[in-house]
Amino acid sequence: MMRKAVALLAGALIAAGLVVAGITAYKVIDPQAPAREQALQQQLATQWKAPAPKATAPTAGRVPTVTVRAGQPFALLRIPALGRDWKFAVVEGATLAQLSTGPGHVTGTQLPGQVGNFAVAAHDITAGNPFLHLKSLRAGMKIYVTTRYATYTYVVTGEHVVRYTDVSVLAPVPGSPGAMPTSAHITLITCTPVTLLFTPWRVIVTGVLTATGAR
Repeated sequence: MMRKAVALLAGALIAAGLVVAGITAYKVIDPQAPAREQALQQQLATQWKAPAPKATAPTAGRVPTVTVRAGQPFALLRIPALGRDWKFAVVEGATLAQLSTGPGHVTGTQLPGQVGNFAVAAHDITAGNPFLHLKSLRAGMKIYVTTRYATYTYVVTGEHVVRYTDVSVLAPVPGSPGAMPTSAHITLITCTPVTLLFTPWRVIVTGVLTATGAR
């Protein structure tokens, strides 16, 4: 009787383990992610075909203002070092709901091309696994951010790991709260190590704007 009970319990535990593994695999693979990403990029293409609002149109000597709305895409992020076809739409906001669609701009930091810090967060796994290999970026590698007005080229300056409570990485001069920015920076953020569970560590990749060109 005892052996039978143990066998039943073992079978139930194995079945439960398989269910959990299946759910985990589904979240990581996320078969709906490519369709969601394609829809976001199509939304960007449609927006960019429409006439630009007069209040935000480019003028000589200043970076044009990009209109952003929470949860809506406004830029396209490309990092060739992560793959020839690697590109993701960037939405406004970095809440869990917004990051479930892909990379999100950390509200309150600067926008692409502006002097200060354009900070973008994304999951390493789930939501298309956008920043799974973020930690592999090295100094000198290029990051491209395209808006309806221009393409901004940033060059990676460094990569390091901080605790999730370290908000200095979001400062206008990344890592130097209170410092007055004179350049346009980019900061990319994701969790480490790779896990579906909470981790207190974040990979930080920083870069600086080196060129601005036509979209």
